[in-house]
Amino acid sequence: MNKSKTIDYLEENSNSENKLKRAWRDEDDTNSNKEQRKLLKQKYVGIVGKPKWAKITKDQSKKVSLDDEDEDLDLLKYSGNLARTKKGVNLAKGLIGIKKLHNLNLSTSSCGKIVKSVEFHPTSSLALIAGISGRASIVQVDGFKNEKLQSIKFQKFAIDCAHFTVDGKQFVAGSRTQRNFYCYDLMEGRSMFVPVHHNIGQTRMDNFCMSPDGKLIASCGKFGEIHLFTAKSKEWITTLKMNGAANALTFTNDGKRMYSFGENGEIYEWDMNSRTCIKKFMDDGCLQGTSLALSGDNQYLAAGSSSGVVNLYKLPCDVNPKPDKTILNLVTTVSKLSFNKNSDILAMVSNQKNDAIKLLHVPSKTVFSNFPTTSDNVGKINCVDFSPNSGYLGLANNKSEALLYRLTHFENY
Repeated sequence: MNKSKTIDYLEENSNSENKLKRAWRDEDDTNSNKEQRKLLKQKYVGIVGKPKWAKITKDQSKKVSLDDEDEDLDLLKYSGNLARTKKGVNLAKGLIGIKKLHNLNLSTSSCGKIVKSVEFHPTSSLALIAGISGRASIVQVDGFKNEKLQSIKFQKFAIDCAHFTVDGKQFVAGSRTQRNFYCYDLMEGRSMFVPVHHNIGQTRMDNFCMSPDGKLIASCGKFGEIHLFTAKSKEWITTLKMNGAANALTFTNDGKRMYSFGENGEIYEWDMNSRTCIKKFMDDGCLQGTSLALSGDNQYLAAGSSSGVVNLYKLPCDVNPKPDKTILNLVTTVSKLSFNKNSDILAMVSNQKNDAIKLLHVPSKTVFSNFPTTSDNVGKINCVDFSPNSGYLGLANNKSEALLYRLTHFENY
């Protein structure tokens, strides 16, 4: 039943211009299987009725919006075209409008005591949650029920990192204890084990990212190695090499450049066509680099270090650049950095201390003072993500929680 609900959700909530097609077809996909899916769908609808999110029309989707009152929470009862933020209204500094909603994993606690990954789907109001139990769940994001649509168990595979592919048809899951990884196809409802040959030198897959052009998967390896795989076939392509261990990777929005950051405090800029390093520089005052993020407009590069310092660089960088801003609000290792799509918020996280998260107002280079508060109790955060149009903020922590917040400035998912 779970499989049927997820497939139906994605198919019915894809508009005609962005229809999700099956990534591949199983040769054994017989008519009997199709009939079984049809019967499961009819049985589900017969028991609970057709949900509102499956009834929405194209005209209705244009009307779906979020206001600053109780209507805030109505957005992701429906899944339509992703819409825009409030026209002509810039995000103000100082205080951020933020509301705590029901946890994303309200309907499932199967990801384990430590949730390592949370990520919003790029085109539909869905979220991926994964943890050390080896189980990944797909939930419908509405802020109320956050209904689980599907749960996938990977045997003897503690998930440390998981990402949707750029087209949203699949997700990839990796582990710090395995060189091999898994790919799950949401449309086919099946997982694929991806073996990695030992000659490649890869020993784990707990720190990887997807290039925004949908072509590559880049993974941090040992001894400064960066392994590249094709996003389509998941085959290994080549390995790049930097000085010292590679701890963080990020791509420009067109996928033509990649930045890497490592234990020696050096930031490398790579040309992804020639697969060569075209520039490198020392992060100002850094002893060990731990995290990187690039704004969606390619204007800023954020670099986090083991001392808790975050340096914000204006791009393009000179040979020996000085930070446009140095942020000192964290006091322990910066483990995650993430810009929202509009590039006006930077989330900065350390997983070594409770409640160690700060949100930076990028235009003014100042931190929002009202989040988190002492009552938020967000725990130690392992992962942070913004929904495609910044309406939601998701946090994965070490208390079995995938937290969900509504950012009220932004009207839509």
